Amino acid sequence: MSDSAKQIQRRPLSPRNRRRTGNALLESVVTLLPTFALIFAFIDFGWATLQEAVRKGCRYAITFQTVTGEGQNASIESVVQQYGMGLVTTTGSPQHIFVNYYSVNNLNTPIASGGNVPGNILQVSVQNISWAWLAPLSDTFGANAYRDTTPITLGVYSSDILGGYPAGVNSVQE
Repeated sequence: MSDSAKQIQRRPLSPRNRRRTGNALLESVVTLLPTFALIFAFIDFGWATLQEAVRKGCRYAITFQTVTGEGQNASIESVVQQYGMGLVTTTGSPQHIFVNYYSVNNLNTPIASGGNVPGNILQVSVQNISWAWLAPLSDTFGANAYRDTTPITLGVYSSDILGGYPAGVNSVQE
């Protein structure tokens, strides 16, 4: 056997070293799982916050409640903003909070005005929210500038059928 062949030849693992094989894999898994959980949690918290905001706005709307001095749509938008934890505002430009009414006979086209009557379908939505990544994705795996700068866009919807007017109320200003 040549000297180089002797150097390449491996010694058998001792019993102590046999127990150590696979530690790097186990440590990687133990480290990566919580890291990915945190990354996805940040995205999920923003998504869940917007879901709760539009759900609260929709729930508020089907009871025909309004804030004093505001119409129903403005009141709904205020509720969505209140529960949106700063992710959406009623004064945002472009607009992100939308309130639409649909007839049960035509679910494709929103009613232009006067749609907030019992029996119609209400849709409260938050659309086109840009959610930027906490840190840009690395170019380690190839040059792709698109994934470094492009945020994801969130859209959240909630719908329900408008119930009857509260006692003593015949209409609510849109």
